[in-house]
Amino acid sequence: MIKNIIFDLGGVLVRLDKQRCIAAFTQIGHEDFGRIINEYFQEGFFMDYEKGTINTDEFRAYVRKGIVGIATDAQIDEAMAAFLPEIPIEKLNALLDYKKSYRVFLLSNTNPVAIDTVKPMFEKGGFKMEEYFEKMYLSYEMKLAKPDIRIFEKVLEDSVLIPEETLFVDDSPVNLEAAQTLGIKTALILQENDLARDLEPFLC
Repeated sequence: MIKNIIFDLGGVLVRLDKQRCIAAFTQIGHEDFGRIINEYFQEGFFMDYEKGTINTDEFRAYVRKGIVGIATDAQIDEAMAAFLPEIPIEKLNALLDYKKSYRVFLLSNTNPVAIDTVKPMFEKGGFKMEEYFEKMYLSYEMKLAKPDIRIFEKVLEDSVLIPEETLFVDDSPVNLEAAQTLGIKTALILQENDLARDLEPFLC
């Protein structure tokens, strides 16, 4: 029986829009950001930022190398934020409903700019982001990122979760496979899915 649900953030709760992000960077003078996202989003300086091994100023400096002209910190942050346009209210309502019957957690590969972007989005559901979850596990704070098996081990240990009673919800098959090696139940959910309806078969 499932007693705990661990949700991913981007692509499961928050809608992702890569083309909107690329367009925003093009507007501030970065002509090659599409390649940067495709080649370095899961490695290199992007992943270093999400693992917390470089800070926001260092991340901006890497990005700025590809910008023709001058871009302010605020412009770079706003272009990054374009990747995360919204959280549908239906997903916020679904989280609140799940919280009535399950222990609900967040586990996300993310960074400070992204978290600052999405926090106000959660408030349209009537609560602060932190109030939707028993605990939030953020990669840049943990110095680890999915699909590293150690990040799942830390979550299980820290919140005293039994793997077989835990459902991990993510939009990445690689991340799901890593969780499965520990006995965690998994559900592949994409941003197009209805979070309330499409998760039910995995909760039996």
